[in-house]
Amino acid sequence: MKYYHALLLFVFISCKHNENNFNSFIFELKGKITLNNELYAIDFTDFSKINDSLIYGYDMSKGVVFKFDNHGNLLQTNRFQNGENEVDLSQIGHLYPISNDSILILENGYGNLLLLDGNLKIKNSWNIRTLTQANVSTTGSRSQILNFRLVDSDPYITVAANDSNLQLSDISYFEKTFLAAKINLNTGDYKPLFKYPNESTYRQVFLWGNEVPYFIYHNDKYILSFPMDPNIYIFTEDSEDYKVVPYTGKLNKDAYGVEFGMYQGDFFSQHFIDVNYNKNDFNLVSKNLLTKSGKEYFVRVSRKAINDKNLNIKDLNTFVITSPKQDYIIQIVELNEKENYEWKEFLLPSDYKNFVHIDENGNLYLKRSDEKKEVYTIDLVSWDFAGF
Repeated sequence: MKYYHALLLFVFISCKHNENNFNSFIFELKGKITLNNELYAIDFTDFSKINDSLIYGYDMSKGVVFKFDNHGNLLQTNRFQNGENEVDLSQIGHLYPISNDSILILENGYGNLLLLDGNLKIKNSWNIRTLTQANVSTTGSRSQILNFRLVDSDPYITVAANDSNLQLSDISYFEKTFLAAKINLNTGDYKPLFKYPNESTYRQVFLWGNEVPYFIYHNDKYILSFPMDPNIYIFTEDSEDYKVVPYTGKLNKDAYGVEFGMYQGDFFSQHFIDVNYNKNDFNLVSKNLLTKSGKEYFVRVSRKAINDKNLNIKDLNTFVITSPKQDYIIQIVELNEKENYEWKEFLLPSDYKNFVHIDENGNLYLKRSDEKKEVYTIDLVSWDFAGF
């Protein structure tokens, strides 16, 4: 577990033909954090919201949580399927640090919510499904804790959620379900929040497994980005109205999916590759906004679609093995504008597929992709704000 310093300027030029003419992303490498773990995988990381001194990670399927310092040194680990902290977990869905001594874990499968102490031991636990009398489900394709706060001494958690009484494959689901829920952990009372926007792709076609948006909570606003919808949407808790930030960038914006009501097995055997890889994935999003000079910027990395002409493999197993290379485009848009939103887009170097954090200085923490090595590496980079 090592932390390297570097002060080198990197300019990356794509070696292959770039049909959309994206400029390459130019940045300065300032440091590197290596999280070396021999026993378990590190599927995701989360930087402490209290300060940037702690990094949390977790192995989804084995139910393991890690705590590192900002040099990558392992401080604590706990596997919740063994020993005194054993709990029935399907897989870890999301981790949310409240403070250095209070960390929330949302399990994806049974709806369990765990409160951990600074040593990653369980202090308290709830089951969202039981708490809400089976009306709220948090076990969709993407679990996420959006916010936690105390209101008159009652703990409230806001989570990505849906109405468990509705059938996912029906069009009525996308007309009626909520997208999040604010839950009183003492009483089980809950407030359903947000609907699928009328402008959304999800009101037009069905997209198995890509129905859950990614949320960023910032200054009482919820910013939503969907996997198969290029626009972003901004909601507040006290209104059904929302703001649309239309995507005006270079990537294809057409909706492509299947008919509502399609059996899940038929979708995965016949349409999974077409929908998931021949469409742009707009859902690789950091957990916070970029704030610079009093302005707020939304930043995400989108996976560029594979062109139809290059997509000859229909069998999913063969496709996964061959793993065609795709470009990853970092996208930035200012949210303070009222209209005429301008999206800045840059091609990421092939070593990167996503970033995991933006700090208060605007530095990006880019996850380095190296599937041949059992290490998790994050590059800390600064970049030029000229033109913003």
